[in-house]
Amino acid sequence: MSENRSPDEGGEKSEIDDTSLSLEVAKGFSGKLIQAVLGFAGTILFARVLGPASFGGFYLLHTVVQMSLRPVMGVANASMKRFSESGTDRREIVGTQLLFNVVLVGLLVPVAFLLKGRFDAYTGIEGSAPLYAVLLVALVFFASFQQLLPARGRIGVEVWNDTLRSVFTTGLQVLFVFVGFGAAGMVYGLSAATYLTIPITHYYLRTIPKAPSRETLASVWRFARYSVFNRIVGHAYDRLDILLIGFLVTPAAVGYYEVALKFTVPAMFVSGLAGTGLMNKVSSSSSRGESSTMDITNTMSYASIISIPLFFGALAIARPLIVTVYGSEYVEAATLLVGLTLFSVFRSQSNPMESVVNGLDLPNLIVKVSAFTLGLNVVIGVPLILEFGALGAVLATIVAESIRYLLFFRLVRRETGAELLPRPLKEQLLAGALMFAVVKAAFEFAIAVKSWVHLGVLLAIGGAVYFGVLVVASHSFRVTLRAVYQNATE
Repeated sequence: MSENRSPDEGGEKSEIDDTSLSLEVAKGFSGKLIQAVLGFAGTILFARVLGPASFGGFYLLHTVVQMSLRPVMGVANASMKRFSESGTDRREIVGTQLLFNVVLVGLLVPVAFLLKGRFDAYTGIEGSAPLYAVLLVALVFFASFQQLLPARGRIGVEVWNDTLRSVFTTGLQVLFVFVGFGAAGMVYGLSAATYLTIPITHYYLRTIPKAPSRETLASVWRFARYSVFNRIVGHAYDRLDILLIGFLVTPAAVGYYEVALKFTVPAMFVSGLAGTGLMNKVSSSSSRGESSTMDITNTMSYASIISIPLFFGALAIARPLIVTVYGSEYVEAATLLVGLTLFSVFRSQSNPMESVVNGLDLPNLIVKVSAFTLGLNVVIGVPLILEFGALGAVLATIVAESIRYLLFFRLVRRETGAELLPRPLKEQLLAGALMFAVVKAAFEFAIAVKSWVHLGVLLAIGGAVYFGVLVVASHSFRVTLRAVYQNATE
């Protein structure tokens, strides 16, 4: 192999080898935080303006689009894997992704128009087929190439580009909704914002697509044949609650579920960011026959640092939280919130472990885990939903996710020998339990929540207790904070 080949021609060392995972996660976290604030503010506004039925209808449509996107994202996952490996022709990998994108859009858009009557009935939104087409095309050509950025070590860039998209989305959705487009305005706003940020993705990707050779197609497909299935099954698993509630209950029940789910968004910030980088780290190390045990343990140590206080906080004050933020119309979401935050604790741990298995080039094992847990979720979810409504879906998901966590725990421990229950994780659980006790006592005996001010005081108390305990009691937490600060200021 020639040593003078340019980066775009392949053969270079993967940039991920020189990437500081903790620094990139810290960069990305701030972007994710902004996304959450914008998305949360938008959700409050749109939930109140549109009502549970229309608000839930938008998320049903969005879920169908996201499900349709899974085959392309499975290929994108394989493309990212090959993109991160040394000695690959990245132009051909990008060309492969482009080819799959065009094929998927060409297949799915006509089908949507053939089923437009059923589509409208399911979502409760008139004209769902053209809305589906507009949003699908935008997300296909944005999300698939955006996923390649971490393979260049650009984890922070990936997040901040998505943050910019969130800024555009919120502003445009407000405009379209208040002009009078209703739930369709949320689709128009998201689609327009996505189209606007596609060029930025390609600016940082710095790779012009090239017609892929048969060898490149085969290389990507060897991984994609598993990752496509995993993405379809994985997203079906992620959004199964929404799909089943939409079929078996009502769009309004979907609205309650989404309101509760929005509170859990920050739970996956650290886990999602670190998991993306971890897959590429493990992939690069594995391709050179090196161990990445330390990276795995470090990631597991702090993957749940946000999900843990969210769960204990919801356990303490779920009802006043929902009613104060969204109004009494959404009070049914309070019980769902407790269950979904518990689910997010398990999920924040299992997701990085899935990334490790992907990085080890063992997607066939993920297929088995995903298929089993999805099947389990359906089998126990349908009767529970028929009996308990949306709460039944949440209960089924908690059971399935806890089993998924245990299966990945066993796989990663067997393949890597990494420590998956490190001391910092246990310290976070202790801090969360103490936070719950203090916040619950304050709510029951001192602070009745009658306004945003009272709610803010309780949240501030909870945050101060949780992070205060970690600073005082956790040596690892103090060292990590110091390291991230030093890396960020160098």
